[in-house]
Amino acid sequence: MIVPFLVATLFAPQDTMRLTLADAVRRALASQPSVAAARENRAAAAAAVGEARAPLFPRLTAGFAATEYKIGNLVYPLSGLSVTNPPLFNTTLSQASLSLGYMLFDFGGRTSQLRLAEAQERRADAVLDAAAAALVSRVANAYLRVLTLRGLLEAQDQELGALRSEAGRIAQLEAQGKAAHVEVLRLAAQASRARADEVAAGAQLDVAERDLAQLVELPVEIARAALAPVQLADTSVADRAALVATAESNSPDVAQARRTAEAAAAGVGVARASLLPQLQLVAAYVENGHSFTGYRPWWNAGLQLSYPIFTGGSRGSAIRRNEAGEHAAAEQLRAARQASELSVNGALATVTAARATVEALVTAVAQSAEVERIRLLSLQVGSGTETDYLDAEATLLSNRAALVQARHAEIAARIELARVTGVLTPDWLTRMVQ
Repeated sequence: MIVPFLVATLFAPQDTMRLTLADAVRRALASQPSVAAARENRAAAAAAVGEARAPLFPRLTAGFAATEYKIGNLVYPLSGLSVTNPPLFNTTLSQASLSLGYMLFDFGGRTSQLRLAEAQERRADAVLDAAAAALVSRVANAYLRVLTLRGLLEAQDQELGALRSEAGRIAQLEAQGKAAHVEVLRLAAQASRARADEVAAGAQLDVAERDLAQLVELPVEIARAALAPVQLADTSVADRAALVATAESNSPDVAQARRTAEAAAAGVGVARASLLPQLQLVAAYVENGHSFTGYRPWWNAGLQLSYPIFTGGSRGSAIRRNEAGEHAAAEQLRAARQASELSVNGALATVTAARATVEALVTAVAQSAEVERIRLLSLQVGSGTETDYLDAEATLLSNRAALVQARHAEIAARIELARVTGVLTPDWLTRMVQ
């Protein structure tokens, strides 16, 4: 359950100088309306359980009435006639009463109503867990997007710096008559393209930083400050069968459908109970009188059996409606299980592809670094060209940027797999993404 963490976030100390992924998640969970609304709905469902439990206890009611009559009315109930004790009449009468009522037996109507409320509370728990997991995933992806774009921008800045340096060198060679002007133009064109790419990446980074700032409800300057780098603490993944089983028991979507089915079954019990009579214990203590004559107490007690003989078919219609709802909820649960398995398959495939991409790019970075080193040596000894060197350097920078992006994509894929299997919590994120 994520509820204890939500409470803890309200009292956790905040570091406004440096934003970590854990800080971002904590702040979002404490402030975002999607989770706040789900939390309040859960509180309402918990209150509904108390409301449904109340009929299991006796009901005690106090009352007082003062009535003015046009003609005199009996002050006390008439229990007999006597010359020595004639009935008293008055136009102003008052009555104080204390009534006790208790449903002795209703063929499961109250317990079914309580089961319905409890199932709805459990469903509200699942909705809250789903909202919190979705928000954790959203914050983590926003955080990773900022880091990815910063890595891309850094690579583009390095590429632009290399182009400018080489353009300066070629300009000197041109002044000495050792290089053609076309080389200067070619480098200028490459630099212009690199600047355009850098501006585009900068615009995307600005949007990503603003999105992150909005999620954590902090000034955008905080999102633009240094973010802590992240990496997976463990790249191993469970097999598909284990992941599907975990999703079956933990997925918030499956849990919602399961709790909805339980509520629908309880609703059928409530509707069927209306076909049977109700036996209720009733008792009352009453004092009738007048301010001038005083008050006389009396009491009554009894058993009350009630059964609606004709309701126009409403009870049968209610039963059929609830039974149809129960069948629909069962099918929705089956669909949720199927969707959960499909989500696990897709997320697992994405994780596998992301891991393979990271491994391939690690090799590609090492190889392109060696190519760049050889091209530089060739250029320095005069056997190579600046075009070959710049191409090799651009490839190296591109592969490094792609590796950063692939590592972040793998983290995002693992987070999505954790979400669809129902294990994505702030604690999981702290353990797996460091």
